[in-house]
Amino acid sequence: MNRGNSLAVNAPAWLEVLNETLDACRTHGRADLAERLRRRRDAPSGQTRLGVLGFPKQGKGYLLNAVLNAPVCAVGDAATPAVPTEITYSPEPAATLVGRSLERIPVAVERLTGELGARPAGTLSRVEVGVPRELLSAGLVLVDTPPVGDPRSPRTAAALDFLAEADAVIIVSDATAPLSAAELALARHVRTWCPHVVLALTKIDASPGWRAVAERDRGMLAEAGVDAPVLPVSAVVRQAAAKTGDADLNARSGFPELLGWIAEQAARPPEQSRALLAAVGVRAAAAELVESLRDRVDAGAQDAGLGQAALLQRAQRRADDLRRQNTRWQNLLSDEITDLLSDAEYDLRERTRKIVNTIDRTFDEGDPAKVWDEFAPWLDNALAEAVDTNYTWLADRAEWIAQAVAACFGAQYDRALPDLRLDGSGVEDLDEVLRPKIEKFKIGQQAFTGLRGSYGGVLMFGLVTSLAGLPLINPVSLGAGAAFAAKTIKDEGGMRLQRRQAVAKQAAQRHVDDVFLRFGKESRDAIRVVQRRLRDHFTGLAEELADELTRERETILAGTAERERRTGHIRREIDRLAGLHQRAGELGTIAGRQQRRELSA
Repeated sequence: MNRGNSLAVNAPAWLEVLNETLDACRTHGRADLAERLRRRRDAPSGQTRLGVLGFPKQGKGYLLNAVLNAPVCAVGDAATPAVPTEITYSPEPAATLVGRSLERIPVAVERLTGELGARPAGTLSRVEVGVPRELLSAGLVLVDTPPVGDPRSPRTAAALDFLAEADAVIIVSDATAPLSAAELALARHVRTWCPHVVLALTKIDASPGWRAVAERDRGMLAEAGVDAPVLPVSAVVRQAAAKTGDADLNARSGFPELLGWIAEQAARPPEQSRALLAAVGVRAAAAELVESLRDRVDAGAQDAGLGQAALLQRAQRRADDLRRQNTRWQNLLSDEITDLLSDAEYDLRERTRKIVNTIDRTFDEGDPAKVWDEFAPWLDNALAEAVDTNYTWLADRAEWIAQAVAACFGAQYDRALPDLRLDGSGVEDLDEVLRPKIEKFKIGQQAFTGLRGSYGGVLMFGLVTSLAGLPLINPVSLGAGAAFAAKTIKDEGGMRLQRRQAVAKQAAQRHVDDVFLRFGKESRDAIRVVQRRLRDHFTGLAEELADELTRERETILAGTAERERRTGHIRREIDRLAGLHQRAGELGTIAGRQQRRELSA
């Protein structure tokens, strides 16, 4: 059958091409491309997934809110989600947080922003929002992606990962300046994986020169080979028109053209759309594979030109470099772990020392019998905070050590790090401080002490006054007895207070020492676990690199015949992938024609 003249796209044909390309991606170690094609193949039918991508502060949230005439997306200074937000039709407004394990947590729409801000990073996979909008009722799903930025950022990865299942994409850029180099690169990447792309030029109400910017953007996209119309829009004007019902103002906002483009995407025939999207994905994946294989062929040709002796010398230099790397990373790991053990112990000791100083000040000034009930919860909380802070610092330092050791192997290995997540600090199992035995100076004891002190005063002054002819018990001796009694009670009370303070200090300090000993031991054990994991990981990596060098030497010694055989195999693989690329292009052309025919009908 002549595929170019076919009047109908044979679904098994595009599926066959896609599966063949998917297998090629797996064969050549491109699991990322294979996963994209698998998601494209297994995407559910009946939906049109339209994503909105852009860099921060370009008006992406305002644009979506204006499209829906509803405050669905976070705007302004509100925190934007780090995961995609899928907006679908629902008879009543609803929102659901979907976790990494696909658990679903319904939340009120008006509390969505607060709930997202309270969630720890990395706990969600997406956010689902339902709104009663006719635009979405036919199966259209609008996806607000996280802002694109640093290529290594999880937000950027989450945004670009959406392209694996996107039917169409709106790229957002404001009209204050023409497209930047990064935005143009984003447009090229998006257009490679998605056949239907439009550039929404926002904030035209605040940019008097937006027409010149729009023309410049159209020229830059055309020069870059990106087939994407440029639609200038103003969310502010759109919202004002919605409030007043002014049709003319709404037309000046530019949104009717954008809504027409969105409606066109939603109206595309599903089967032809699947075929076209599969064809585009196959072409993009095949192009990447062919490029990497050609690089391998070029590298092989360059190596062949160097000659076998030169290749052996280069392999020997790499082996020497690897031995030096092994020495460097082992010494670095040993030194850093030793420093970490010392620093972690010092950090915990310093934090507990400050607590002990506070204990001393507290009981130097206060009576344990009165302040202990308030002091004990404070001590437990302070120790828990010290232990938890120390453990968090230890975990951060362990991550830094892993990255520093990985740097010994080269920048390409700083991402493939072992899992250094440890068990919790155990602060929740922290024992409460026990109340010491604090004796109080009771009334009976005070009376007995007073009587004992008054006895000496009465006797002493009674004897002295008896020389003057007064009886032993007289007003002077009684007054002296009362004074002696008061002083004895005061002195005994002070001594008892000092004993209570000393007992309380000892009990609190002993509890602090117990906590330090226990968690100091757990901290050292955690550091040893980190050391073993890093040692095993980088030992395995060094062994892999050594094995790779050994295989390279064996390959070089095998001679040029094997190299030529591999080069021939790669070239045949390139030809096969080029054939898949061409077949996908033919199927995509047929699907596109049928789409246009059915849309015009």
